[in-house]
Amino acid sequence: MQLCVEVVIPSLFPFLVFTSFLMASGFAQRISSAIFPVTRYLFRLPQQTGACILMSLIGGYPVGGRMIARLMQQQKLSRQDAERMLCFCINAGPSFVLTAVGVRLFGNAGIGILLLSAHLLASVTAGIWTGRHHPIPELVQQSQPSQPSLTGAMVTAVRESATGMLTLSAFIVLFSAITALLQPICSQLGVWGSTLVSGLLEVTQGCVAASQLPSITGELFAAFFLSFSGISVVCQVISGFGAPVDPAKILFWRLINGIFSTGWYALLRFCFGSLLGKSDAVASWAYIGSTPVLHSSSVSTPMTICLLGVCAIAALTLEDNETDR
Repeated sequence: MQLCVEVVIPSLFPFLVFTSFLMASGFAQRISSAIFPVTRYLFRLPQQTGACILMSLIGGYPVGGRMIARLMQQQKLSRQDAERMLCFCINAGPSFVLTAVGVRLFGNAGIGILLLSAHLLASVTAGIWTGRHHPIPELVQQSQPSQPSLTGAMVTAVRESATGMLTLSAFIVLFSAITALLQPICSQLGVWGSTLVSGLLEVTQGCVAASQLPSITGELFAAFFLSFSGISVVCQVISGFGAPVDPAKILFWRLINGIFSTGWYALLRFCFGSLLGKSDAVASWAYIGSTPVLHSSSVSTPMTICLLGVCAIAALTLEDNETDR
């Protein structure tokens, strides 16, 4: 819960609000129109998906899935295209890769840049690969949407994002507990096995464990974990998608993304490794990978309870409004 309050909510909630506002206000359609040539020829996807793909690359793991679900709800995207986009639109945010993983865990901004580059290249590679047998979409004249109230769009965006953050925080707490319960078993698998299990379950703890491995080995593990994203993120995406989806298919493509990312990182490290300075890892993030314990203070616990309570109230309010409709 402390991790949610200090790291996840401050870094991700603004992106969720921003992307939801783009969808509710109609600005997303304008962005999609501007980058349509890229989505049309590179990914073989219709025009309205441009903003979704762009925000999935810079907004953090759940953002792409939520925007895809919103397009489906608005009947602007077919289920086939939506499932194909889930294969490559689940990506880590640049701030997390560069700052948390690159600087704080590996102590080297250059490693963060290489990890982010490999991560994005893996996503683009997977997107091109999934669209290789699909025809180039036809040019369709898009009708101009009615301009909604910006105030109403903002209220809707905050409410929906609060519901998403409640679900996200719940999954983080759950998988932190699962990782702690499996720790005695993981300790019997050796350092590599323990690191692999942690990363497959939850990406943050996996990257923490990877940073403790020697040199290039830990970096390759981190590159894989960032693109695989972990079962925790997959559960978050499925819960926010709003429609039945095959978990096995998502996990398969997360694995493919992880392999692509590892390969790209190895290539980038070979080409530009000599430019990296000496690493000076900061141990302040190591507590994320430690066993969760009950900890209370005069500030953190009440703040956590209040924030999650506000999210819960917002979620219940949204459900009541949907029932009234």
